[in-house]
Amino acid sequence: MRSLYKAAVIGLGRVGSLYPSSKAPRTHAETYLKNKRVDLVAGVDPDYKARQKFLKKFGKNILVFESVNLMLSKIQPDIVSICVPISSMIKVIKDFSKKSPKLFFLEKPVIENYNNSKSLISSINKIPTAVNYHRCWDPSHTLFFNRIKKKSMIKSIRVIYNGGILNTSSHIIALLIQNFGKISNVRKLDLQKHNPKNRDPSLSFILDFKCGIQAVFHGFDMINYDLLELEMITSTGIYSIKSAGCRKRLELPKKNTFYPNYNQLVDSPYPMPDGQIEGLSQAVKNIVNYLDGKDKNLVCDLTISLEVSRIISSILNKLR
Repeated sequence: MRSLYKAAVIGLGRVGSLYPSSKAPRTHAETYLKNKRVDLVAGVDPDYKARQKFLKKFGKNILVFESVNLMLSKIQPDIVSICVPISSMIKVIKDFSKKSPKLFFLEKPVIENYNNSKSLISSINKIPTAVNYHRCWDPSHTLFFNRIKKKSMIKSIRVIYNGGILNTSSHIIALLIQNFGKISNVRKLDLQKHNPKNRDPSLSFILDFKCGIQAVFHGFDMINYDLLELEMITSTGIYSIKSAGCRKRLELPKKNTFYPNYNQLVDSPYPMPDGQIEGLSQAVKNIVNYLDGKDKNLVCDLTISLEVSRIISSILNKLR
């Protein structure tokens, strides 16, 4: 019988343990509990109320600690999820310097300023590291991009979003890097004014990929609903990701639909039902397979995440 990997979650807030889930788990803690190869052994948070909420939700068989050092005096986890504010990420990683896990699973974004990348890399000290841009693992997104790349030539990409360049647009940047490779140029667009006190504004910008694809991001701060959508203009039609990935849409040209001799776009059935996106379950499966030696690579690793941070830092520096 194969042994279990011991996992710990550092930071028992929303994505660590509190987000409500239905079909697909949305927290690190719940995802570990649903994987038969993982044993969730500990939760760590300096906040007493957070630890109590964790115990109430998941039961008292899982140990909780107020610090990483206290946990490491009792337990040596194999997999460590770090779900703390970005300002605390490097410090928490350094807490494992003397007792390193087999793998880190970090929440995004890993750093706010790319100037801190060397400190982050040094702190990780070559420990394999995955980063939770969960759309990179989500099966529906994988099928979406594979379908386009197989059948169409991509002409341009348009993205609209709110919720911050760090918190929200970073998901799409990671997804595009995963599918289209390196970015050769970054240009900021001055399309609207932003509150200078907002530490994570929804900026507008253009990314030029080395493969020739251009992605235009248009950020909006002053709207009161969740917005994250992507539109790919291709040689065969327009493929869209809507509702942050919960809906995929396809528009194909059809002659004589509205006017004679016009070849206009119309809605076409997309072979995938609407629904919550996944990713966390597949990420943990990838992590387990990587540790077992079955998967050679982590789907979304530190390299992709640091490239996202480099791009975002470049855009934010143009704002200053």
